[in-house]
Amino acid sequence: MALLRQIVELPKPVVARVTGHVRAGGLGLLAACDIAAASSTATFAFTEVRIGVAPAVISLPLLPRTDPRALARHYLTGERFDAAEAARIGLITATGDDADAVLEPILDGLRRSSPQALAETKRLLTAKVLQTFDRDAAELTALSARMFASGDAREGMTAFLERRDPPWVL
Repeated sequence: MALLRQIVELPKPVVARVTGHVRAGGLGLLAACDIAAASSTATFAFTEVRIGVAPAVISLPLLPRTDPRALARHYLTGERFDAAEAARIGLITATGDDADAVLEPILDGLRRSSPQALAETKRLLTAKVLQTFDRDAAELTALSARMFASGDAREGMTAFLERRDPPWVL
């Protein structure tokens, strides 16, 4: 949780470049970034529910920055989705065949911007995210700890490591 907050609080914009697969906690890191671009071949999944836990702590930067209704499908099913869907729900800023080409004009714009103006603009953009941290961090951290200590989590992680379905799969 501390790392997620540190990323959000940095005075300079944090830019993510995604070219592979992003799962579970990696999605929290991605959501903590100010700008995120992904290649069209990148994939994403909130796999927590499939191993018996909830995406609790990573929700701190995710829920204020994404469409909660659209996110619900991915949180609740753990299904994989592509970069176009990630952009549609607000998880990433932009996508294209080449992540570097997508980022080029964005990075150029950042380079042309005043450091003071960037810092203050970032404060405006992250205010609601930081309010969520202040309001919900303790509760979501406790929830995460309880869930990871549960029987479902132990069984889910064991099943994952053994490459088999957990018993709740119908």
